[in-house]
Amino acid sequence: MKQYGIIRPDPTLQSNLMAFGYECNDGWYSLIEELLDKIQAIVDKTPEIKDLEVLQIKEKYASLRVYLSYETDEISDLIEEYTKKSTITCEVCGEPGSVREDRHWYKTLCHKHFEEWIKH
Repeated sequence: MKQYGIIRPDPTLQSNLMAFGYECNDGWYSLIEELLDKIQAIVDKTPEIKDLEVLQIKEKYASLRVYLSYETDEISDLIEEYTKKSTITCEVCGEPGSVREDRHWYKTLCHKHFEEWIKH
Protein backbone atom coordinates (compact mmCIF):
# COMPACT_ATOMS: atom_id res chain seq x y z
CA MET A 1 0.00 0.00 0.00
CA LYS A 2 1.43 3.34 -1.03
CA GLN A 3 1.66 5.95 1.66
CA TYR A 4 -1.18 8.43 1.35
CA GLY A 5 -1.87 11.28 3.77
CA ILE A 6 -5.56 10.41 3.54
CA ILE A 7 -4.93 6.90 4.90
CA ARG A 8 -4.20 6.83 8.59
CA PRO A 9 -4.80 3.25 9.82
CA ASP A 10 -6.18 3.03 13.34
CA PRO A 11 -5.03 -0.21 15.01
CA THR A 12 -7.78 0.20 17.62
CA LEU A 13 -10.41 0.29 14.81
CA GLN A 14 -12.10 3.21 16.58
CA SER A 15 -11.88 5.83 13.81
CA ASN A 16 -11.45 3.69 10.67
CA LEU A 17 -10.96 0.13 9.44
CA MET A 18 -7.83 0.69 7.33
CA ALA A 19 -5.77 -1.45 9.72
CA PHE A 20 -7.30 -4.33 7.70
CA GLY A 21 -5.84 -2.88 4.49
CA TYR A 22 -7.73 -3.25 1.23
CA GLU A 23 -10.49 -5.80 1.81
CA CYS A 24 -10.56 -7.19 -1.73
CA ASN A 25 -8.39 -9.27 -4.01
CA ASP A 26 -5.27 -7.99 -5.79
CA GLY A 27 -6.93 -7.47 -9.18
CA TRP A 28 -8.45 -4.18 -8.05
CA TYR A 29 -5.28 -2.75 -6.50
CA SER A 30 -4.40 -0.72 -9.61
CA LEU A 31 -7.92 0.78 -9.64
CA ILE A 32 -7.62 1.61 -5.95
CA GLU A 33 -4.23 3.25 -6.39
CA GLU A 34 -5.45 5.33 -9.36
CA LEU A 35 -8.47 6.46 -7.34
CA LEU A 36 -6.44 7.24 -4.22
CA ASP A 37 -3.88 9.18 -6.28
CA LYS A 38 -6.70 11.35 -7.65
CA ILE A 39 -8.36 11.85 -4.27
CA GLN A 40 -5.02 12.68 -2.62
CA ALA A 41 -4.30 15.26 -5.37
CA ILE A 42 -7.66 16.92 -4.71
CA VAL A 43 -7.02 16.99 -0.96
CA ASP A 44 -3.49 18.36 -1.48
CA LYS A 45 -4.77 21.31 -3.51
CA THR A 46 -7.78 22.00 -1.27
CA PRO A 47 -6.64 23.02 2.24
CA GLU A 48 -10.17 23.12 3.65
CA ILE A 49 -10.50 19.32 3.24
CA LYS A 50 -7.03 18.38 4.52
CA ASP A 51 -8.61 16.31 7.32
CA LEU A 52 -10.46 14.01 4.87
CA GLU A 53 -9.72 10.40 5.76
CA VAL A 54 -10.24 6.99 4.15
CA LEU A 55 -12.32 4.87 6.52
CA GLN A 56 -12.55 1.60 4.59
CA ILE A 57 -11.88 0.08 1.16
CA LYS A 58 -13.56 -3.22 0.37
CA GLU A 59 -15.54 -5.37 -2.02
CA LYS A 60 -19.30 -5.50 -1.49
CA TYR A 61 -21.86 -6.98 -3.88
CA ALA A 62 -19.19 -7.48 -6.56
CA SER A 63 -18.04 -3.86 -6.62
CA LEU A 64 -15.42 -1.68 -5.03
CA ARG A 65 -16.59 0.36 -2.04
CA VAL A 66 -14.59 3.30 -0.73
CA TYR A 67 -15.79 4.98 2.43
CA LEU A 68 -14.44 8.37 3.48
CA SER A 69 -14.99 10.59 6.51
CA TYR A 70 -16.79 12.94 4.09
CA GLU A 71 -16.82 13.70 0.36
CA THR A 72 -16.96 16.62 -2.02
CA ASP A 73 -19.01 16.33 -5.21
CA GLU A 74 -15.80 15.89 -7.21
CA ILE A 75 -14.61 13.06 -4.98
CA SER A 76 -18.05 11.41 -4.97
CA ASP A 77 -17.99 11.42 -8.78
CA LEU A 78 -14.54 9.79 -8.78
CA ILE A 79 -15.65 7.09 -6.35
CA GLU A 80 -18.72 6.37 -8.50
CA GLU A 81 -16.52 6.15 -11.61
CA TYR A 82 -14.16 3.64 -10.00
CA THR A 83 -17.01 1.64 -8.50
CA LYS A 84 -18.36 1.21 -12.04
CA LYS A 85 -14.88 0.30 -13.36
CA SER A 86 -14.61 -2.40 -10.70
CA THR A 87 -17.73 -4.13 -12.06
CA ILE A 88 -15.93 -4.80 -15.35
CA THR A 89 -12.52 -5.67 -13.83
CA CYS A 90 -11.69 -9.13 -12.45
CA GLU A 91 -11.11 -8.76 -8.73
CA VAL A 92 -8.52 -11.55 -8.82
CA CYS A 93 -6.31 -10.67 -11.80
CA GLY A 94 -7.34 -7.22 -13.03
CA GLU A 95 -8.28 -8.43 -16.52
CA PRO A 96 -11.69 -7.61 -18.03
CA GLY A 97 -14.47 -9.31 -16.14
CA SER A 98 -18.14 -9.14 -15.31
CA VAL A 99 -20.38 -9.55 -12.30
CA ARG A 100 -20.93 -13.27 -11.72
CA GLU A 101 -23.21 -15.10 -9.32
CA ASP A 102 -22.92 -18.52 -7.72
CA ARG A 103 -25.18 -19.71 -4.90
CA HIS A 104 -26.36 -16.12 -4.25
CA TRP A 105 -22.79 -14.79 -3.91
CA TYR A 106 -21.66 -12.10 -6.34
CA LYS A 107 -18.12 -11.37 -7.54
CA THR A 108 -16.62 -9.58 -10.51
CA LEU A 109 -14.46 -12.12 -12.30
CA CYS A 110 -12.99 -12.99 -15.67
CA HIS A 111 -14.05 -16.30 -17.21
CA LYS A 112 -11.00 -18.19 -15.89
CA HIS A 113 -11.45 -17.06 -12.29
CA PHE A 114 -15.20 -17.58 -12.43
CA GLU A 115 -14.60 -21.21 -13.45
CA GLU A 116 -12.16 -21.63 -10.54
CA TRP A 117 -14.58 -19.96 -8.12
CA ILE A 118 -17.57 -22.15 -8.95
CA LYS A 119 -15.47 -25.31 -8.40
CA HIS A 120 -15.03 -24.45 -4.70
